Amino acid sequence: MKIFYYLSIGFDIQGPSYHLMSAKVLRSLEEGYDVFVLCQKSTHGDPLIPENFLKYPNFKYAAVYIAQPKKSQFARRYLASLKCAWDSRKYLKLARNYDVMYVESNVTMPFDISIAKHYGKIPRVWNIQDMFPGSSIASGVMRKKWMQKVFFALEKIAYRKADRITVISEDMKKSVVDQGVAPDKIDVILNWYNDRIVEEIPWEKNRFVEKYNLSKDIFYVQYAGTTGYVFDYKAFLYCANALKDQPKIRFQIIARGSQYDLFKSEAEAMGLDNIDFLPLQPQELVSDVYSACSVCYIPLKPGVIWNSVPSKAGLLMACKRPVINSVDADSYYYKEFNDNKIGISASNLNYQDSVDAILYLFNNREEAKKMGQRAYDYGKRVYASTPNLEKYKAVYEKVIEEKKIIKNE
Repeated sequence: MKIFYYLSIGFDIQGPSYHLMSAKVLRSLEEGYDVFVLCQKSTHGDPLIPENFLKYPNFKYAAVYIAQPKKSQFARRYLASLKCAWDSRKYLKLARNYDVMYVESNVTMPFDISIAKHYGKIPRVWNIQDMFPGSSIASGVMRKKWMQKVFFALEKIAYRKADRITVISEDMKKSVVDQGVAPDKIDVILNWYNDRIVEEIPWEKNRFVEKYNLSKDIFYVQYAGTTGYVFDYKAFLYCANALKDQPKIRFQIIARGSQYDLFKSEAEAMGLDNIDFLPLQPQELVSDVYSACSVCYIPLKPGVIWNSVPSKAGLLMACKRPVINSVDADSYYYKEFNDNKIGISASNLNYQDSVDAILYLFNNREEAKKMGQRAYDYGKRVYASTPNLEKYKAVYEKVIEEKKIIKNE
């Protein structure tokens, strides 16, 4: 099989999609597939391509420069993405030598996939990581009704031009179906962790623990990742404030993002000295970071889970750590953690539920440990890269076969 990856990320920026795409591309190379990666780069120099890709003779790549305006400058960022899509044309022509194209979601998706269809002329599998404009509406970024209508209309163009659509949760599939897409055109393939790399790191060998001189006697409530608009930092502040008199409970924020500075300044204004704000860590410390926490706390604003899913959940499972979600109570995601006892889902309409969940695990360490083990076992079956990459392989083979049938009719 020959796979053309058309990505809306660059490997020079280690964002939430980095480990997902790295695992996907690497496993394709290991399977012996011919792989071409068309990615982005944020500088005019050579792109930073993972060294473990470059050692494979069946790997080729190209990168297109994209400007990086501030996240608050939506119009400039959108125009930069449009220009990047337009500049990708000459490389997309190379896709004609491949069997299938994987197209990663982007805010300019209708234009990206239209250009891919015109120049690539091969079956297109559109992977939706973050629904737009749904996610922006849920997080409160896009409030104008006329703008919402425009972007929903544009999104339907992308739905029509994709040969198949993959989403990363059952909740997102429902959202896509609600927009008029046939259910049999959509495959649910979860965001995974690389089960050949991510694993629990013992406390005594943990580089993150050593780096920040952490104490084994402390119950660490951690969030590591992006503090963007979907992240409900108000929930985090509420929990930290409610538990500030608990000296054995500390909160860790290992992050960056559009809400980071505001989050930190409000914590300081409230006098919350039980929150440690730490910088994002190198990619090679992922297992160490997640293994150092007692529990991960992921607070999402109402409505977000129908449009996006935290990519870190699978990583925590691999490290045998339970997750406390603050999420919509009527979602599949909420029920998944509670029903399988792999963590605790609390309603994001009542912050006190999250406080109660943290206290429960703090006071029941053995149960927290059992949850972590159940999460690990569940993750191996459901969230690991091996079973999910097999699902992608099946999707690729199916769409290629469907195109052959149509062509021969």
